[in-house]
Amino acid sequence: MNSLSVWAWMFLFGHLVWATGFMFLISWRGYWQELIETLAWAHERTPLANLITQMLMILFVYI
Repeated sequence: MNSLSVWAWMFLFGHLVWATGFMFLISWRGYWQELIETLAWAHERTPLANLITQMLMILFVYI
């Protein structure tokens, strides 16, 4: 990788953020509700969240 590839990735990521934000802004339900629902959806489907949930269930069984 050269020094320009960092700027290229930043450029692509910036456009992804802009396009995602623009998509939320033009939606019918509004930006903040969509953002919160997207974060909640992603949080429910991460492996880390499943691991924590399983650990809590095991903890409750032993208590």
